[in-house]
Amino acid sequence: MNFPKCFFLGILIFSLLLPACSKKEISELPQDTINLKDRFYWADCDANSTVEEAEELLFHKFATDGIGNIRKVAGKDQEYVWLMAVFAVPEHLRNKSLGLIVTYLHFADKVWVNGTYVGGYGQFPPTPKSSLWVPHFYSIPEPLINPVGRNIILIKVYCKGRSGISNNILLGEHDKVKDIHTLHAFFQSIIYLFAEGGMLFTALLFFLIFIWRKREREYLSFSILCIASMVLVIPFFAPSLPINYPKNIPFLLFIKSTLCEGLYLIVFTLSTFIIEFIKGRETKYYRIARFSVFALCTLITFAAPNYEFLCKICPFMLVLSVIQLGMGFFFVLKSKNTKQENNNLKLLSILLIPVVAAIILDIIVKGMLQKVDYPYITLFGWELTLIAFIFLMSIRYNKAVAQNDYLNVQLRREVLKQTRALRKKTATLEDEINRSETDLEMASLVQKKFFPYPPRSLRGWDIAVSYNPLDKVSGDMYDFYIHKNDLNGFSLFDVSGHGVAASLITMLAKNIVFQSFVRNLKNKESVSRTLYEINDEIIEAKGEIENYLTGLMFRFSSFNENDECQVEMANAGHPNPILYSAKTNLCDEIDSGDSEAHHGAIGLDFITVSFPQINFTMAEDDILIFYTDGLTEGRNKQNEMFGKERVKRIIKESYAKDAQSILEDIIDGYNNFTKGIKRDDDITIVVMKRENSANFIEELDEV
Repeated sequence: MNFPKCFFLGILIFSLLLPACSKKEISELPQDTINLKDRFYWADCDANSTVEEAEELLFHKFATDGIGNIRKVAGKDQEYVWLMAVFAVPEHLRNKSLGLIVTYLHFADKVWVNGTYVGGYGQFPPTPKSSLWVPHFYSIPEPLINPVGRNIILIKVYCKGRSGISNNILLGEHDKVKDIHTLHAFFQSIIYLFAEGGMLFTALLFFLIFIWRKREREYLSFSILCIASMVLVIPFFAPSLPINYPKNIPFLLFIKSTLCEGLYLIVFTLSTFIIEFIKGRETKYYRIARFSVFALCTLITFAAPNYEFLCKICPFMLVLSVIQLGMGFFFVLKSKNTKQENNNLKLLSILLIPVVAAIILDIIVKGMLQKVDYPYITLFGWELTLIAFIFLMSIRYNKAVAQNDYLNVQLRREVLKQTRALRKKTATLEDEINRSETDLEMASLVQKKFFPYPPRSLRGWDIAVSYNPLDKVSGDMYDFYIHKNDLNGFSLFDVSGHGVAASLITMLAKNIVFQSFVRNLKNKESVSRTLYEINDEIIEAKGEIENYLTGLMFRFSSFNENDECQVEMANAGHPNPILYSAKTNLCDEIDSGDSEAHHGAIGLDFITVSFPQINFTMAEDDILIFYTDGLTEGRNKQNEMFGKERVKRIIKESYAKDAQSILEDIIDGYNNFTKGIKRDDDITIVVMKRENSANFIEELDEV
């Protein structure tokens, strides 16, 4: 048999023997101590009944056996009763101070011996309180006792709930009975204080472990379980403390908050712990169902108007608690399917043996044998179960720590090994990176040369271009189509994605676009027709490559007598260009006005496209601006886009400037807007401003 099994077997044996051993010690009474249990009588009374009046009442024989024996004879509507015992002092106790101990008396009492008040436990109304499970001890000075003849003990009892008295009512020499009371007080009350301290330490320990290992949620559940157990145990030892339980808290609220709510919290947390202990995954609806039972128990308990009602609903609350605990076990039995979960379930079953055995013993002792003054064995069994959990979870934690230490050692060795190998490859990799950087720089220079800046002198035009790749190479592509000093056309395309892959597509598409424009210009075909041809040729040229293009193509006519030129434009899924009219001082987008007739991009096979042609006129000082979407989709720290409206506002503010100044104002506005946010796309901006075409001729004449 391995060590854990031996440990759990020892816990089980100890849980069964502890109550028996403690009771054996308590039952071994001195021979000169007498038990008055068979000498009691009872009589009805009211709150105002005095001890003098009690001696005139009609008393009935009273049996001290069983739980709730006072309530059984007095009835549920009787709030007060007198108990009377008559005794003669044995010869060996004469001329001595005596002590009286009642091992259990519920709810509150006051005691007289031969008409003299000797003490009481609990409080009578209007602020009733019970001494709970604390044994009652009364000192009887020698002058109060009739050494020869009758002695009368009168106990006025305030009945509340299941009022009763134990059948251990001992009378004897003061000091000897005091020792018996101390022993009873220890096992019935004070012993739980030690458990309280242990559970507090355990709760803090496992909460700290959870802070270090948050993935192991059973540590948190176990910590809460210990706290709930502390709350449950408070009523068993609180009356033995010098301060008693807080005087400003009503007794009913005290019992609801500790004994009742502590039990509900234990059951709910234990169910959670069981599921997490076996590493099960509880569904949200299942947890809501369990929590609903817990909330129902809490609501009913705190709605109880008085102590008597609370005692009546106690069986119903216990049934609900059993249902909730059963839900936890049902989930475990239903969901287990791995070897680890099966092993955890077996361990869990072994760990719960002490508390299950203790519950069975309590049912026998309290329920069948009606021994009211025996300690609650279930509490001892629960403490032993907690100890077993502590032992097992400590083993788990130690194994996890040991495994982590082993893995750390192995990891260090592996890191050293990989570091040596990495150092050998680093030099080669750095050379390759340097070569790649050099190649990329060269590709960037080639691409920039491939997309030249427009000539300084073009008839009737002032043009500025900003070409700003995200990486060293770009997926943006533009071109000017010029004959001598006349601008015939312009195109701007944006390849999907960016970087090397997109830049290669631009190199592929540049020649196709140029050849198509020149051919269709010569054949007097529309720019719309040109885009259709470009789409077909690029689909065929790029094959399986997934990148596509959006773009704009413009064709400009010669200037008429009013120095105006006609512009033909077609758009293939690109952001609309912006036109500023000097005559109207309006700044608007240029679009077809029909989204159904205008759709699709270039390079998407098996996709129907439509690139309708748009015509408009440009006069002197008009401004045409086009860009790739990296401009308008740039964002600031509030995740707002730069947008087209800001571009329009800048144009209207800067329209009087030359093209380069307008371009710089747009770039400055963009940079200020996106300050602190990293750009995520290429940006190309082109500003074309109409100038007086006649001035160009005059300048040539001077030359």
